[in-house]
Amino acid sequence: MTTPEPNGQPHDALFRLVFGDPDNTASELRSVLPPRLTARINLDNLRPQPGTFVDPELQHRHIDLLFRTTTDNGDAYLYLLVEHQRTSDPAMALRMMTYQTRIWEHHRTTAAADAPLPPIIPVVIFQGPRRWTAATDIADLIDDNLKADAGDLVPHVSYLVDDLTTLDDAALRARPLTPAARITFVVFTKAPGDDDVTTWLGKWFDDFIHVTALWNHESLLKGIFTYLLKTSTTPAEHLIQFATTLGSDAQEAAVTTAEQLHAKGYVTGHVDGQASLLANMLALKFGTLNNTTRDRVADATEEQITLWSSRLVQGANTLDDIFRN
Repeated sequence: MTTPEPNGQPHDALFRLVFGDPDNTASELRSVLPPRLTARINLDNLRPQPGTFVDPELQHRHIDLLFRTTTDNGDAYLYLLVEHQRTSDPAMALRMMTYQTRIWEHHRTTAAADAPLPPIIPVVIFQGPRRWTAATDIADLIDDNLKADAGDLVPHVSYLVDDLTTLDDAALRARPLTPAARITFVVFTKAPGDDDVTTWLGKWFDDFIHVTALWNHESLLKGIFTYLLKTSTTPAEHLIQFATTLGSDAQEAAVTTAEQLHAKGYVTGHVDGQASLLANMLALKFGTLNNTTRDRVADATEEQITLWSSRLVQGANTLDDIFRN
């Protein structure tokens, strides 16, 4: 089984890896923004902005990605925030308003004093066991006592929620997402706690094949495989077998990922599963194993497998170095 990662870090790491790429973020915005608004925004020219606007004490729970692009008549900031809690956050409307204010304040440090403020389009991507129920407008957090008489004095600052818990496979396939973005959403919604993710990964084979053709496919595949092994209880050898169907690069990424996580204590399981994983690792590094070597690994004790795996990770150069007494 997997060792739980504190503070949702596997989710954070995969989200940053995938949606730090403007092409993937643009595909998500095309999926959720109103069509008339999308038509006025240049989503082909998203420029990542440095820095963070999330409170330091909240950075272990949130990922914020800020992009700047042009509209049909000026500049616009696009602000994309992913919510990492697995329950709705009642204070999100207040926090989103705070983030937007900080972005505008930062903008004014470089803009003319009388320049209009650029629009900010905030999107929260949510994945949890239940649907998002928190208020999406700051007005809904204000005490009702005087709201009716205050009228326009009641502020309205809202954000858009992309609630992944409401999407089925058909809805995900219908979206104009990049393959990397679609796979990320699929694993976010299906992998945590799953006994064997390979029972459904094959349904997204075409998206995986597209990812294997990308220039950064190695880091993407390792990121996806890391998330799958850390958040599910899938036997590593099952994931490696699936990766093999995608080609040699994917197989190598899966084996390397499993090897690294095994060394850190993330990947454990029955002895036969550990033996199969070790055999795959050895074959990748040293070439096809003969029957004697495969039988030796298959018949090994858990202590032997742990020792040999450690030697492999530490850089053993030959099979003799692995199996020495």
